[in-house]
Amino acid sequence: MPPKPLIHKEDLLKTALNLVREEGMEAINARRLAKALDCSTKPLFRLYPSMDKLKEDVKAELDRYYDAFMSSRIDNKNRLLSQGIAYIEFARNEKMIFNALFMNMTLAGSSLQDIVHADWNRASIENARAVTGLAMEEAEMLFINFWLYSHGVATQIVSNSIDIPMDTVRLLMSDAFIRFSARPTDNTP
Repeated sequence: MPPKPLIHKEDLLKTALNLVREEGMEAINARRLAKALDCSTKPLFRLYPSMDKLKEDVKAELDRYYDAFMSSRIDNKNRLLSQGIAYIEFARNEKMIFNALFMNMTLAGSSLQDIVHADWNRASIENARAVTGLAMEEAEMLFINFWLYSHGVATQIVSNSIDIPMDTVRLLMSDAFIRFSARPTDNTP
């Protein structure tokens, strides 16, 4: 009968998530994980045939964590506004995880239309249309503008360590939502 493994998959994933939280995805390698778990690298490779497979599971766990964070903060009274604020709050609270999820090549090759038509964004676009009374094309443009603005603020916080208090974030985002959702006038170029 083989010996009972001392390291379990859940322990390994939890340790990997903590490494990502503290140091980023680059910290995920067999030696770092073995050191953090106080074991050799052998038990790691009994659980995962490669570090790439482990990283896939870590990414899936990070996605679940992010989705739960966002779901707990999205308000259907104005889904797009609350989503943008929550996105920035996530960036403030979880800089390394945000970096791992959103500041890499995740959307490489995507177009703005791909993003607008992605299933996970349609609820926010439909809600924005209902909240603002905009036509669908205008609501999609609102989503694009607001999403890019939200990402810009979040990346400034993460990459440049700009400290923007959440009260200021809420004001910035509310103002941006109002401005982006305003219908253009006839004399606007």
